[in-house]
Amino acid sequence: MRTSDGYRFGLQFRVLSDAHRQVGEFLESLGNKKAETVVTALTEYLQAHPEALNKDNPVKAVVTYGYTEETLNAMIEAHVRKIAGRQTVSVSSDEQQEQQGQPDADVNALDTLLNGLDRFA
Repeated sequence: MRTSDGYRFGLQFRVLSDAHRQVGEFLESLGNKKAETVVTALTEYLQAHPEALNKDNPVKAVVTYGYTEETLNAMIEAHVRKIAGRQTVSVSSDEQQEQQGQPDADVNALDTLLNGLDRFA
């Protein structure tokens, strides 16, 4: 909002977002020097992205909530491996003989399951 002596804005940063929390804590630590830091950061951004100044081309904010896709995939994989390690399956003697020829059957099945999760990405 424009005031008689400059501009004044109120910002709120989400506590549930790691990025918002980090930026909020950083700005809080600046005390009364927040405006200079924001001006410097936005000036660098606008120099790198001059198209943002075009009023016909509105800026699209990309919101990231906490985890990257890679982090989420790693977490899912870790949980699936943990669950798979806890599972005990009773196997008949015929199946035991069959599996003896395939010692990595469980690992292959788990890899197949995890690779199938890519379809949900």
